[in-house]
Amino acid sequence: MAFSLFGILAVILEAIRPFLWLIAAVVVIELLVLFRLLGRRGHAWRKALRPALLLGGVVMVVAVFIGPWLTSAGFADLVGLLDWLSLIGGSIAAGLVAALLFWPLLTLVGGRRA
Repeated sequence: MAFSLFGILAVILEAIRPFLWLIAAVVVIELLVLFRLLGRRGHAWRKALRPALLLGGVVMVVAVFIGPWLTSAGFADLVGLLDWLSLIGGSIAAGLVAALLFWPLLTLVGGRRA
């Protein structure tokens, strides 16, 4: 079977199409929080990094279990090394994106440096 970049992107688009409105809402909220944080000085970015990474790790573990479900598959359909590497890579990417999205929010909630 020949794989192409456009074929892979088409499958990804079909998997996330029902969630596009949610993705757009999260991006808008994230940009508003970032603009608020960048306009002020003294926020403790380092203090919020560890909880953001922890939440990203939780999202990564959850993504391993719901990843096949999002594509209407099951763990029984993961038969090859490429299938498992794709699931693990996608889960790592989901965890990193979640950590990057949680970081400014946790910085805003955490307040200013002492």
